[in-house]
Amino acid sequence: MRTSLLALLLALAPVSAHAGGAKTSPAAEAQLDAGLTALYSLDYAEARRASRKLIELEPDNPFGYLFEAGAIWWQASQEYGLFKDTPTLQGLFEQDIEAGVRKAEAYIDSKDKQTRADGYFVSGMTLGTRGQWNLMKGKWLDAYFDGKKAMKHLKKCVKIDDEYEDVYLGLGVFDYQAAHLQGIAKLGVLFGLRGDEKRGLERIQRAVDKAGFARRQAAQMLTSIYLLDLHDDARALPLIEGLRKDFPGSPYFLFLEALVRHRLGDWDGSLAVGRELHKIVAADPKAFRHKWLTLACGLSGSDCLAKGEMERTLAWLDHAVETTAKEKPGTFRSLLHLLRGVTLDVLGRRDEAVKDYQRAEFLPPLGESREIARACLAAPCDRAEVLKRLRAMSKEE
Repeated sequence: MRTSLLALLLALAPVSAHAGGAKTSPAAEAQLDAGLTALYSLDYAEARRASRKLIELEPDNPFGYLFEAGAIWWQASQEYGLFKDTPTLQGLFEQDIEAGVRKAEAYIDSKDKQTRADGYFVSGMTLGTRGQWNLMKGKWLDAYFDGKKAMKHLKKCVKIDDEYEDVYLGLGVFDYQAAHLQGIAKLGVLFGLRGDEKRGLERIQRAVDKAGFARRQAAQMLTSIYLLDLHDDARALPLIEGLRKDFPGSPYFLFLEALVRHRLGDWDGSLAVGRELHKIVAADPKAFRHKWLTLACGLSGSDCLAKGEMERTLAWLDHAVETTAKEKPGTFRSLLHLLRGVTLDVLGRRDEAVKDYQRAEFLPPLGESREIARACLAAPCDRAEVLKRLRAMSKEE
């Protein structure tokens, strides 16, 4: 399953004054909240800066290291192929995991009940984040043992405080994955620790309903499960709508809502959300360049720009182009024609793609839309070329 798994957990940022959950200082809370907002705005560098600021303010607070490691994991999981040539971020991730676990040990040794619970919580989440990283790398055995140890710590947290609602996201994620993912499930049978898919979903839902800061991460987790595993778009939609209210500036959740409404047959509603996304792009096209890779590949990974996906995209674009055909020429139409041209090119329908590139070339430009259209007229923008361009753009921060 490709999702924001422990990026969800990354920002299990403690809230300074809610019952039954993690607790930290107002200064730390502010940085964690700012970082989460940046993360879902796909401003990865800004999310890392927020976590680094927390580490500078409170170097002994393990949550800062968890947050930064989770932000790096999220970016790696969303940007297909990114970490093949960015070893620096992988090294930072490993350093954060080691520091987070080590700093959490001091919390665990505390005589204060709340601090001790926080220590087990953040240690479990940090180990779980490394487990998700190993899953992404295909290291099933390492992922399983990280998850098993993470569960041990999270259960100790619950034993100290059975109303520590944030912890149920971590417990639910492991329960669900241990039952649902084939490689993990087989290892669970082998080593005697099986998951429970139904209980996992219930635990994540409990976090949605009762957790403090983790509520939003739990909602995002369930959204990913419904979209990618269970193919239940109707149950995903209200979660996405709620996340949009929590993060009104997030292009990620706008994109998800447009996608889901399209799948559910609400074509006009989907197009209306697409217009909102266009407004964010148009506000600063240059700043948006590094966000396109996540939107293109975040839900599909190595299948990014595959035939089936592109055929579904083409259906949406055909409807959008037809619906806006009589509108005054503007940058939205320019973007639609450029995207349809690229989609057709990737599908091998070059003659049709050229017509859309020609339209995009003469409509009002959106950022570099005109230059990109001309480049694709000069040489086909096939899948390899588009992925190459998207990856190059993603590094512009």
